[in-house]
Amino acid sequence: MATIGTHYILSALGGAREKGIDTSALLKQARISEHQLRNPKSRFPVESVAKLYSSIAETLNDEFMGFTEMPIKVGTFALMAEWVSYSHNLEELFHRGIRFYNQINDDIKISLQVEDEHVYFTSEFKNPDLDFQHFYIEYWHVIWHRFASWYIGKPIKLISAYINYTPIDNEEFELLFRCKTKLKSKYNRLVFHRKYLKEPLVKTARDLKIFLARAPIDLLTIPGEDTSLSAEIKLQIEPKSTDINTPIKLPNSAEIASKLGISEQTLRRKLHLEGSSYQQIKDNLRLDIANKLLTKRNLTITEISRLLDFSEPRAFSRAYAKWTGESPKDYRKRKLK
Repeated sequence: MATIGTHYILSALGGAREKGIDTSALLKQARISEHQLRNPKSRFPVESVAKLYSSIAETLNDEFMGFTEMPIKVGTFALMAEWVSYSHNLEELFHRGIRFYNQINDDIKISLQVEDEHVYFTSEFKNPDLDFQHFYIEYWHVIWHRFASWYIGKPIKLISAYINYTPIDNEEFELLFRCKTKLKSKYNRLVFHRKYLKEPLVKTARDLKIFLARAPIDLLTIPGEDTSLSAEIKLQIEPKSTDINTPIKLPNSAEIASKLGISEQTLRRKLHLEGSSYQQIKDNLRLDIANKLLTKRNLTITEISRLLDFSEPRAFSRAYAKWTGESPKDYRKRKLK
């Protein structure tokens, strides 16, 4: 299972904490243990970290997560993604995306330069002191690298990363881009071969819709990287459509083990080694679907409960409160206000 270390959880909370947000509530909503965070070597499932990042952005209504002078409203990345979807190749995607962000904000300026066989993707923060643990500059480059890789359907192999600071957690930083890092640089930039710029975009409008509905999960892993059993199970049981008109029927552990060609005992053992369980995978999936359905005004809590295959609305409400620390009604009220 793809996992993320303690550093990228604690540092992600910095912007929200500076703005007086209750970070304990954000961690609880993402089901991240504060006790476990005391261990700098702890690792957390990418799904939980994605939930945390989303919660921070939504709470602040700022996709820059509090690390810049001016916020960028939630939904901005989706607008950019739709705008660049009309590109013919990766080079056009980069130019459209860079033009989009440089037009609407002054806090992060980005550029793309081609020199001989190398491409330099560079970001300059207007006030880098606000990103005091260098979280957002690293996350920002992760977003662009993974998004570009996703759109062409293959991982972009980076030649090097330039940074003008020293990473706080060097081991964790090395996992981000898996390339040589050049410290004390004048710029913060990623370098890759120019051959990628001519790669066509292979994702459809439907692919993009699903990608944005899942964001930022797919931005936290390099495409094709997560070959874990947890990822395979999620792929097997996740509804193929984002519109659910009939109750979802998730297989039990014996059924999914049989489908994967392994014993139920082996399934439990392998998931345990990945720090997960089949019940946890199902709960995470049901929560993701529940949150999408709760934003639809035409669906009642009773109808949502039925669609999620709960025996009654109270059972759904109890499960939701256990997962998130709030009731589905409170979540809906907060999202639709």
